[in-house]
Amino acid sequence: MGGRMLRIMGKFSVNALKSSSLCNKYMYFRNTKMRVMGVTQRNCSLRNYSSPPGDVKSLHSVINPHISRIRNIGIMAHIDAGKTTTTERMLYYSGYIRTLGDVDDGDTVTDFMAQERERGITIQSAAVTFDWKDYRINLIDTPGHVDFTVEVERCLRVLDGAVAVFDASAGVEAQTLTVWRQADKHQIPRICFLNKMDKNRASFTYAVESIKQKLKTKPLLLQLPIGEAKTFRGLVDVVTKEQIIWKSTSDVDDGKNFERKLLLETDDPNLFQEVQDARNTLIEQLQSAIRRITLAQKAVPVLCGSALKNKGVQPLLDAITLYLPAPNERSYEFLQWYKDDLCALAFKVLHDKCRGPLVFVRVYSGSLKPQSAVYNINKSCTERMSRLLLPFADQQIEIPSLMPGNIALTVGLKQSATGDTIVSSKASAVTAARRAGRDAGEKKRSVSGVDSLLLAGVEIPEPVFFCTIEPPSMAKQQDLDNALSCLQREDPSLKVKPDPDTGQTILCGMGELHIEIIHDRIKREYGIETYLGPLQIAYRETILNAAQATDILDKTVGDKRHCVTAEIEVRPASGEGATTKPIISYAENVSEVLPKELQGAIENGITNSCIQGPLLGFPVQDIDVTVQSLTVHPDTSHTMISACVSRCVQKALKKAGIQILEPLMNLEITVSEDHLSAALADLAQRRGNIQEIQSRQDNRVVVAAVPLAEMMGYSTVLRSLTSGSATFTLELASYQALSSQEQSALLQRRMGLV
Repeated sequence: MGGRMLRIMGKFSVNALKSSSLCNKYMYFRNTKMRVMGVTQRNCSLRNYSSPPGDVKSLHSVINPHISRIRNIGIMAHIDAGKTTTTERMLYYSGYIRTLGDVDDGDTVTDFMAQERERGITIQSAAVTFDWKDYRINLIDTPGHVDFTVEVERCLRVLDGAVAVFDASAGVEAQTLTVWRQADKHQIPRICFLNKMDKNRASFTYAVESIKQKLKTKPLLLQLPIGEAKTFRGLVDVVTKEQIIWKSTSDVDDGKNFERKLLLETDDPNLFQEVQDARNTLIEQLQSAIRRITLAQKAVPVLCGSALKNKGVQPLLDAITLYLPAPNERSYEFLQWYKDDLCALAFKVLHDKCRGPLVFVRVYSGSLKPQSAVYNINKSCTERMSRLLLPFADQQIEIPSLMPGNIALTVGLKQSATGDTIVSSKASAVTAARRAGRDAGEKKRSVSGVDSLLLAGVEIPEPVFFCTIEPPSMAKQQDLDNALSCLQREDPSLKVKPDPDTGQTILCGMGELHIEIIHDRIKREYGIETYLGPLQIAYRETILNAAQATDILDKTVGDKRHCVTAEIEVRPASGEGATTKPIISYAENVSEVLPKELQGAIENGITNSCIQGPLLGFPVQDIDVTVQSLTVHPDTSHTMISACVSRCVQKALKKAGIQILEPLMNLEITVSEDHLSAALADLAQRRGNIQEIQSRQDNRVVVAAVPLAEMMGYSTVLRSLTSGSATFTLELASYQALSSQEQSALLQRRMGLV
């Protein structure tokens, strides 16, 4: 650039952009503090780029390539399978960075949070946009820890394809199954990457067999490794029969130096025969192109390599562009209702101290432009978007527009949150609703039909841990409330509520690590030293029998008399599957005379009464509620109706007999044979139910069901028992009833008697 700095503040110089790669077009320079497109970069995070110059025909093609050239993908896996390292190598070979970061050194692009760099794990997903061979790849690196499953869920919701990364020595692990099921739910085509082929005990055959057996899918072997563990040096492309061998010519082996040559029988007769057999099997399995099979999710291509040793990542990038779908190859029913009008989904929120909330959006149809008004269907409000930013992990670039199929950050949306549907205007939503109504065969559709146009959001599981959180002084309470409000908007799995008895703030999370990270973020990002109470288990309550109760509310406020008489029956739910939402019905004599406008007040009262059970104040689940009779004085307000109904339900619940339910966890421990007996003996003391003991190479995998209450501080105990060699994962399975003795002991502990 000859020392010149190109400032782009909504205005771009095309000529300046033509002579450099995509990332160089955006003017990042390492070790130099600059302000580019209105975004200040930090010295510690700046990167420079080295991809070869490209022929850029227009600014529009730089920012918004043709939709067929876009790939929206996610990297998903079990914890420590190598997701972040694989992502880092992709960025390096695409030219996004010039130096390779390392998780252990804490200098990777996508793990930019202080907590991520200290712990060596991914906590929140990070989005990065880069080019590979004329394709635009919008990549999201997702967490692998079970405490952050919601983070994976909301990212998969907006992606078109995914790369599942496996540890070749472990195959399919516990969290692999979880993320695979999430991808199944959203019908996302996948590629499998068997990472860590250089690791001790790595086995290509074992990993492929575990994919076949545990994931119940058909693996398509597109590559075979040349060597395994210490002897791994390259791979063979089964389709082209080419060998790809990485060669180290210096002390610094960055994986860019490799040789492609045709595999001949004279090179290695055994390997040649293996490739022939694999190729024949591949041809037999597929009657059509690999791409069509992958997009139809009838099979998954399997590739291999070692991201840490810089082997196999370039072919993986090629496979992403070849086999994973472009946005226009995914079928979305709602697009026919919007046609060319804007339809986008907000799927993640970040907070910036200077710019306020930054909302990630995926555009499905239409386009977004800065300084434009948009309509949020979920919040029924119009907001003005001030700027559009292209995400590069913790750095962003301002762009002039966003076309269909792309992912970007928006500035200025104050109300939008995860799962909200964004359209151009309320009129646009109404028009789309009418089209949807016509498609459904209805002659007319009211404005309330807009609800049917909401894009599927994210299912948020109920928290299993909670504790009190207090500021250092009452003067800091408002600051703490503001911090928790921002964090809740960022993380929908975090719940904050007041304790009705003490007035303390209750923090509810998905696990010990989740709450620990939130506590640390409040200190680092908001400068508030908070105090956490003891970590407690989020139990639930249900009823044992059917019961009926009557309640009368008669109160005069001012010159109006509010009078309600309610008779309500509760009984254990007859349906399958646990739910905290009560199933509400009305007796025939009530439904015939009950005005529709009162139903909302009645159901609000019933729902509120189930938020806190009568025994310990935990949510009540699995109940059916029937309104047997309801008499209302004409002047009675809806608030009074809700209050009377709520009180009546509480009376009925107490009569029905309360049963406490505790969270039951799926536990998977990977332990060596030498320490197996010690781990099993410890589980027996924790009310653990051993379901299966599997073999995984030289290790044993213990699959068990254990009450969460028995798992507090388990990581420390397991490290001590196994000399730090064992690992484990926990995942919520269900809620089970406590025995009478355990329930009695819990009640005594809660009342401070023991």
